[in-house]
Amino acid sequence: MRIRLTLLPADKQAVLPINYNYFLTSLIYRFIFLSSKDYSSFLHNEGYRVGESKKGFKLFTYSMLNGKKYTVKSDTIIFGNAPIMWEISSPVDVFLQHLITGAFTQGQAINIGNNQRGAEFLIDRVETVKKPEFKETMRFTCLSPITISRVYEKAAVGKIAVNGSDFSAELNESRDDCGDVSIDNADLGCHYIRPWEDGFSEAIEQNLIKKYRLVYGKEPDGLSCNSGNSRKGNDIPDFRITIDNDYMNKRSGKITKKINFKGTEIIGFMAPFEVTGNPELIEIGYEAGFGEKGSIGCGCVKAVKSSE
Repeated sequence: MRIRLTLLPADKQAVLPINYNYFLTSLIYRFIFLSSKDYSSFLHNEGYRVGESKKGFKLFTYSMLNGKKYTVKSDTIIFGNAPIMWEISSPVDVFLQHLITGAFTQGQAINIGNNQRGAEFLIDRVETVKKPEFKETMRFTCLSPITISRVYEKAAVGKIAVNGSDFSAELNESRDDCGDVSIDNADLGCHYIRPWEDGFSEAIEQNLIKKYRLVYGKEPDGLSCNSGNSRKGNDIPDFRITIDNDYMNKRSGKITKKINFKGTEIIGFMAPFEVTGNPELIEIGYEAGFGEKGSIGCGCVKAVKSSE
């Protein structure tokens, strides 16, 4: 399920730092806290976990603030006096129930940011967003950057070639994504996989499979139970994400987006793309985010028609 908040600047304009994701994540937890302190604590400190993983999935994602009137100046973004759309999505009903309850408890006026850097907004409308029909092949556009990563052992990689298949192969043999391990370890490095590198689609798929298992407590169609991620014989196509070539050419290949979240730089991409694969996994991607770090505003997408 997905909800859309329509916000209006409380004054004629609202000024936020260009990297405002931390403020939005904090606001979501504030809403949930107002509805349930226990659930807020669970989500923030533990999350939904796979096996013995140290990292818990939050199982929600959200879009960037989308306003028609805005300007970027230095390290700030200035929203004019026009509606701003903000979408928040999750496959977990209890999350959205607490989110909506907390938003109404908060009242119409909300603060995004803090006393030093932030602005006041008014909640003009809260509405649900109609789900698209999920098929084996769909087109999406990004409402926030999609990111996926791999932790690697530095000693195992002699030379990092960002566009090279050798490095990607090493990553595929390496440890899980960067959220699962502290990169303070000098022997480990974090690599954000670009969409054109080997292993990108496979890494996104594995992330979606984990989310599906957490939400539904079973394997998605096409995977054998208790056999890792081996596929059963079926007609479901292999999972694949393909970036829109026309958009890539118009942007001269510049589709990467950097987010600074509390001093950590995260690299993702924003571009229209086509995804082919199990509709169950595509739906999880739509609701919980494609890739990692949905809870800090990554991986939120919108379905588009082929002609758009």
